[in-house]
Amino acid sequence: MKMAALYTGENKQTSLHLLVDDRYVAVDSLAEEGSRLRGLADVGALFALGGDAVEELRGLESRAADAPAVSDVRLAPPVTRPSKIICVGLNYVAHIEETNSVKPESIVLFSKYASSLVADGEGVRKPDITSQLDYEAELAVVIGRRTSGVSAQDAMSAIGGFTLINDVSARDLQKAEKQWVRGKGLDTFAPLGPVVLDAASAPAIEDMRLTLSLNGEVRQDALCSLMITPVPELIAHISQYITLEPGDIIATGTPAGVILGMDDPVFLQPGDVMTVSIDEIGTLTNPVVS
Repeated sequence: MKMAALYTGENKQTSLHLLVDDRYVAVDSLAEEGSRLRGLADVGALFALGGDAVEELRGLESRAADAPAVSDVRLAPPVTRPSKIICVGLNYVAHIEETNSVKPESIVLFSKYASSLVADGEGVRKPDITSQLDYEAELAVVIGRRTSGVSAQDAMSAIGGFTLINDVSARDLQKAEKQWVRGKGLDTFAPLGPVVLDAASAPAIEDMRLTLSLNGEVRQDALCSLMITPVPELIAHISQYITLEPGDIIATGTPAGVILGMDDPVFLQPGDVMTVSIDEIGTLTNPVVS
């Protein structure tokens, strides 16, 4: 099951949809009058209802073939207002090597913000304060239930689904400051989507292949099995200290191929187009704009 949030009205109002056979179908058109599944804004709102609600929606997916599809598709981030976006740094050996970094002794975490989110197709703004704008393709985990102090052995049960995130980075700001707040957390610096793949439908994380293309040229291409710290251990580590809520996002790190790691780097400029893909999830495409 693939779930998405679509803009459905003014003031960026959104509603929950299913993607079935390349058709977006409103959950409101599948659920009966009075159902708790009606009126949901996004995937985070669904997960907040609990596992029974997710199971109920899975049962309605078969109705989508006969339901009317949305004709004017305007994708929103599948989770529009997560309480937390927790990102993992330096989680692929080849990325550490290409950036002349040192393998960290412990897991590196930093944060982005809901104001950083943009959807598939929306622009990533290049602010005047940076001349070194870079991309980072990542698998994103969407938390499905409230989670605190979970073990790595049980951590997979905390996952509601998977999506794609582009950890856009201003390298000059990142290098100039000890904290990465401005280098990583500016507005539009977290493209997310296009959909959330239900955890029950997902392949093994180790089998997912993550790619990023810039203007049609493949720049990043790696299996998620190459993560230094795998997803269950990341969730266990984070949840020991930070309670994870339904809809929270964990960005799991980027593989080699970023602009910063190139011998003659040419950083992102308005007009460039970034495309992040994992076959089982889909494709997240965002242009760079002024």
